[in-house]
Amino acid sequence: MKKTIVFCALLAGLLSLASCEKAVFDEQQPERAGGKVHVEFRVTQFEELPFAVVDSGTRSVVDISQVCSRINLALFSDGTKVKAVNQMFDDDGFGRISLDLTEGDYQVVVIAHSGTGTATITSPEEIKFPDNKVTDTFYYYAQLSVREDMAVDMLLKRAVAKFRLVTTDAVPSGIQQLKFYYTGGSSTFDAVKGFGCKESRQTEYRSITADMVGKPAQFEVYTFPHAQEDKLKMTVSVLDASGDAVSERVFEDVPVKLNQITQYTGSFFQESNSTSAATFTLKVDDQWTQQDYSF
Repeated sequence: MKKTIVFCALLAGLLSLASCEKAVFDEQQPERAGGKVHVEFRVTQFEELPFAVVDSGTRSVVDISQVCSRINLALFSDGTKVKAVNQMFDDDGFGRISLDLTEGDYQVVVIAHSGTGTATITSPEEIKFPDNKVTDTFYYYAQLSVREDMAVDMLLKRAVAKFRLVTTDAVPSGIQQLKFYYTGGSSTFDAVKGFGCKESRQTEYRSITADMVGKPAQFEVYTFPHAQEDKLKMTVSVLDASGDAVSERVFEDVPVKLNQITQYTGSFFQESNSTSAATFTLKVDDQWTQQDYSF
């Protein structure tokens, strides 16, 4: 009787262990239609981002939701889009996309951004954003041969340059917005080449809130450069509550560079005696490269 009890206990333990192993196997190998190959795309890292330093001295990548609020993936085969998946930051498994695909060769495009809607990926060479508004944007592009179940770990690269205006004088009362109108960059992106692909006239507005009045301020806008280095013409207008421009400053030949902040610092709301772009220094800011100018 004692031997029977021990045998039953051992059998129950083995059955329990087999059940646990089967559950894990099923999770990794989901059911799918015959002839399909299971591919999991995983955003594992963003290029040129600050790392969080932990007590152990090791570095870990910042959480993906701190970088972007949307991920858009598109798969192309022989020039035809065959799959499109869109994720929001609050979706389960944000940054991991599982697909069942027919064996074959594909082009995969992934865009990570914080726009107000889904990026339109017409082709790997033409990607547009809602209202042509550009946010901090990262991308992944690859040609993929799918022959068996696989996982694709993706390193996303930054696609934009940033213009930053820092005012040394205080924001006056009675103004509503700053309008940034700029040419020379692009609001359409080519993920194959990694640069902007169309000449764009970009317009961005930045609101002036009550807590900003009476203090210096900082404003930022983005663009896709047409090459590693590019130049913008930046017109910044101060708008009152009626939307009328009360003052304006033009920055000619603003140098912008992929993954670089070009920062102009000076007395913006009042006349300044300094010369625009008289001096500049190069330094690192949150793993961006930054160009500083005084005006």
